[in-house]
Parts: sequence; C-alpha cells; structure tokens
Amino acid sequence: MSNTPQTPEKQADHSIDTATGQEAPAEISSARVKKIFTDIAWKYERFNKLSSFGQYRSWLRTLIDKSPITSETLMLDIAGGTGDVTFTACERKQPKHIILSDYTPAMLEVAQSRLDAGEANGIPVELAVVDGQDIPYEDGSFDIITMSYGIRNMPERERALSEMYRVLKPGGLLILETIFADRPRNDEVVEQARAMGNSVQAARTQEENYAWLEAAGFATPSIEEEYEVEADRGYKAGSKVAKVEGDDDVKYKAVSLYIRKK
Repeated sequence: MSNTPQTPEKQADHSIDTATGQEAPAEISSARVKKIFTDIAWKYERFNKLSSFGQYRSWLRTLIDKSPITSETLMLDIAGGTGDVTFTACERKQPKHIILSDYTPAMLEVAQSRLDAGEANGIPVELAVVDGQDIPYEDGSFDIITMSYGIRNMPERERALSEMYRVLKPGGLLILETIFADRPRNDEVVEQARAMGNSVQAARTQEENYAWLEAAGFATPSIEEEYEVEADRGYKAGSKVAKVEGDDDVKYKAVSLYIRKK
C-alpha cells in the first residue's frame, strides 16, 4: 500500500461548531480543528523529540507492550497525529499492517518524515487523511483500533465511536486514550476549551464516556493505565496551553481504556 496520504470521498453533511456548540455545516467545525492542529504540527514533533524520555513516552510503551498486537494484526490508528502510537507499535510489536490516519494533512506530513527516517522498522504503514466521524473503510476491517486523546476534539463523539465499532472485526479491540473529568462539566467551558485546543478541559466524566461507548455497542471498558493531569497540560507532558476560566476546581485524569466489540 502507498505511504502517500489519501483523502476519502465520504464527508459529513453537518457537525457541531466547536466554538459555539451549535449545529453548523461540517466545514466550519472542521476548519477550526484543522487550523489548530496545522499550527502545532511541527512544534508538536519538536517537543516530542525533547520529551522522549518523559512520562507520556513511558506510558505509551507500557500500553503497547500490554496490548494483544501480533504479527497478524491489522491496525487502524485514528487521529494518529504525527504517529506516536503507530511508530511505538512498529518498534515494540510489529503488527501486520497499520493505517495511520489523521484529519489534518500537516500532521501526516510530519508522520511521513518519520516514515522516511525508518521509524516503521519495516512494518507496512499507510498514511490517510480521515475524519474519525466518517471512517471510509469496510465493516469489520480491523483487529485493533487505537485513538490517543483525539475523541475529545471530535464534535460528534457518539458518531465517531459508532464508526470505530463498525470497522472493527467481531471481538476486536479499541484502545482509547482519553481524559476523564471528576464531575459534570459546563458546556460553554467545554466548547471554548475545544475551540482553543485545550483537550484536557474539553473532557467529560467517566460516566458520560461509558454511556457513549455502550450506545455504540461496545462492552464495558477496562482501565489499563491512569494518572492525574492538569487543566493546562499541552499535547505532551511538560507543555502548557491556554486555560478557560470558570471551572478551576475540576480534576482530570488521563486513562487508557481497552474496549471490546461485542
């Protein structure tokens, strides 16, 4: 398969504007998300190199080491960014094939540079521009789907989870890294946080996340790893982002979930 990013033909007709929380044409919300991640793509990768021995890297290696990825695994990495999860899997587990997807082409340009540098270790890796809310693959295509924190940036989370359920094989595994808030959130704060790129403050409660997963058809998740994070934590440990004022007492934890398709 080609390493050249491919853009699927399927697109959503409408979505939720990440700044207002109101229904709007998909291109409005999509443009906001794409701009945020286009702006940070190369900064994200530079910081990643500087923090390669930090908490996130150690946590990610542990997560992949514990996973049931084998040499026969067909894997889809949704909202995979510059490829942290994909290239860690290539290094430590050697799956049969990975599709590294992201909605932002600039992120995949960075991933391509990592491919060119040999970080796939000979594992076939295909790059694809994909909206996780409208996945352009056949039902039951993948053994494992991974998503590292991207679910909080998707205006239609329930739709994204339903799409991941659809393209997983029966009994397949969703490995979802996300953030839980310790109490119900103020919708206005959540939408402002998402619009400015603060993924931690965009988090919802464990109960809400589990309800979305159940509605999509998944079995009860298991929490494999967890640790507390600050509201202004950036995309990597040690980096900071702007914070929305208004719910300073909320506490957050990062979690890794294993969730099976029934």
